[in-house]
Amino acid sequence: MSVENEIVADCILLLPVEKLYTYAIPEALKGVVRRGSVVLCPARKRLVHGIVSNVRARTSEDKDLKEVQSCKNFGLPEDLIALVEFMRNYYIAPLGVALRTCVPLAYLKGKPLRSTVLKFVGEPTFYSRSLNAQRLLDELRNAGEMELSVARNLVPNASYWIKRFLACGVLKIVERDFEPSKRALSLREKPELVLTEEQKGCLKPIIEALDGGYKAFLLHGVTGSGKTEVYLRAAKEVLRRGKGVIVLVPEIALTVQMRTRIEEAFNEPVAVFHSGLSERQRATLFDHVIKGRIRVVVGPRSALFAPVHSLGLIVVDEEHDQSYKQEQSLRYNARDLALVRGKYANCCVVLGSATPSLETFENVNARKIVYLALKRRVNEKPLPRVYFVDLRFEEALGKERIFSRLLLETLTETLEKGESAILFHNRKGFARFVLCKSCGARVECPNCSITLTVHKKPERLSCHYCDYASALVKNCPRCNSPDLVTVGFGTERLEDEIKALVPLARCLRLDADVASTSKLEGLLDAFREGKYNVLVGTQIVAKGHDFPEVTMVGVLLAEQSLAFPDFRASERTFQMLTQVAGRAGRGEKEGIVVIQTYDPNNLTLRFASQHDFLGFAVHESVLRKERRYPPFYHLCAIEISSMDSEAASEMATKIKDLAKIFAESMGASSGDMIVVGPSVAAIERLKKKVRRHVLLKSRKRTLLNAVLWRIYNKVGNGYKGVRVIYDVDPISLL
Repeated sequence: MSVENEIVADCILLLPVEKLYTYAIPEALKGVVRRGSVVLCPARKRLVHGIVSNVRARTSEDKDLKEVQSCKNFGLPEDLIALVEFMRNYYIAPLGVALRTCVPLAYLKGKPLRSTVLKFVGEPTFYSRSLNAQRLLDELRNAGEMELSVARNLVPNASYWIKRFLACGVLKIVERDFEPSKRALSLREKPELVLTEEQKGCLKPIIEALDGGYKAFLLHGVTGSGKTEVYLRAAKEVLRRGKGVIVLVPEIALTVQMRTRIEEAFNEPVAVFHSGLSERQRATLFDHVIKGRIRVVVGPRSALFAPVHSLGLIVVDEEHDQSYKQEQSLRYNARDLALVRGKYANCCVVLGSATPSLETFENVNARKIVYLALKRRVNEKPLPRVYFVDLRFEEALGKERIFSRLLLETLTETLEKGESAILFHNRKGFARFVLCKSCGARVECPNCSITLTVHKKPERLSCHYCDYASALVKNCPRCNSPDLVTVGFGTERLEDEIKALVPLARCLRLDADVASTSKLEGLLDAFREGKYNVLVGTQIVAKGHDFPEVTMVGVLLAEQSLAFPDFRASERTFQMLTQVAGRAGRGEKEGIVVIQTYDPNNLTLRFASQHDFLGFAVHESVLRKERRYPPFYHLCAIEISSMDSEAASEMATKIKDLAKIFAESMGASSGDMIVVGPSVAAIERLKKKVRRHVLLKSRKRTLLNAVLWRIYNKVGNGYKGVRVIYDVDPISLL
């Protein structure tokens, strides 16, 4: 056969490289290998998995080609392949890294879809003082059964303790096929709710657009206005048309609530994707979805990559939430990619929020997104009344003014009426840090430029960035003085103080220390069922939960997040306060919010207390435009890190110089591209590495992208002990 009559496959392989690999297609696989096919190919003296990007005629340049070794019957949908290619270009990453981000490795490798499970069978016959062993044992005991791969990641040195527990009969290993959640197949249809006129008005244009190709909507509804019911009705129409649906939620904690609502709304199994699944569990769900057995997918950001064929609708609930931004490896934003995938799939995208991001708000102003509004709560329930407490003049209870009189009185009255309350403070642990009264030193992490947080359950000092932990110190590390005090407070201390001050309180604490995936559903259900009447927590409690019995919300230190040296600090504070306030009064009774602050006249806090998104957005947009920040300028934060501070600084200076040279060579004016830095990162040392930042700002997205690729082609992801990370559209500059 002549070269002209042969066909070849250009493949994206699971290798950290830019190029496509071209292979001949053997006779047995002709007609089987197509764009999106999962293939096994020889590369670098081994067999490597990947997907086919293109099938084309062979040219004279395609010489000495090796052959594709095998091909799966089911391929990725076209819109997902296009999304992989977009991510590689937009986020400055190798093709193989983009592919690995979207597709479970176990699925590509075709490993047997079986799971290894640890089953708890009895208490240990030995006692260990290791905090890691105790925590691991608690998790396994509470779960009953757990995936081995999940258990290995629960605590440091988990593999060692698992081996010991297996040897002494505490655990046993069970091998079984992994299936989607049985609950997801236990369908319980409920009658549809009656929509309000506002909900009908918002639903109508979405349904009308379902058959018309790509269209994006912002569903801007106050907290408790019934956005979820609009999502469900739109999803039901999509399923009637024989198409699939993806619903994104910002946190694992919200997947249970959303899954339950979907199961109760219509007779469909639901696949729940989240980071708590093992690689093989994800691969199994991926396989079920790609074969069309499941048409509805729910989950946090990674659920966007579910291989739903004939995708008809993507919903991004709480679209403003920073959890949609991936902070490791390829740093994508799932909200932004939802819009991109919607274009490739030619389907509708609905972004929902009570506090939309300024980027989305600007897209509405630019008429790229259609604006839909729910201005009133369901059944005309009023928004909660908000009261400020000025801590500067408060005659406080306790030496550190944790609780004002108004907050304690309101909480007590709420509990006396048999209602529930949420106390919000976005800092976990018992105290912020340990201070030496003799020399003024703070006890810091040996790996990071961060003070260690005091924890009491169990007692330890820990770093929330690198997971370093140590016993509580009795003497100052600098001067050896025993005169140490703890400063500040976290959720652990709030829990203890409330129990002591409010006898009626049955406290449940919900933060990252206690809210593991295996426990979360049970904890939330216990609060809903009234086993607890006070929920103390961090931002986990502020996100989209529906607790009908909650009538009171207390915010302990409202301006805390405003202190971060970050251009999004005000926006994040406004969103967090508005969202947590919105948890109050969602049932039959009116809600009340008590906000404690040392800065009651702060405009961000005032806008949040009045539920005034438009006022905040207009005010903040003026500042952003003046300071050349998103949504009016496009950003990329380039992070340079190394064990050697001099090497990090040299690389940062080189990148700054390259950025200026490349921008000038493309004819960019001084306003088109602004290079800031290099500068020391806000947290200079992280995990023993020194960090430097170079910030690129540009009015033109294409110019920024072109400059970044030229920099990447020169320095890549770093070399000689220096790492370079490209964070396109950063949500934080810390």
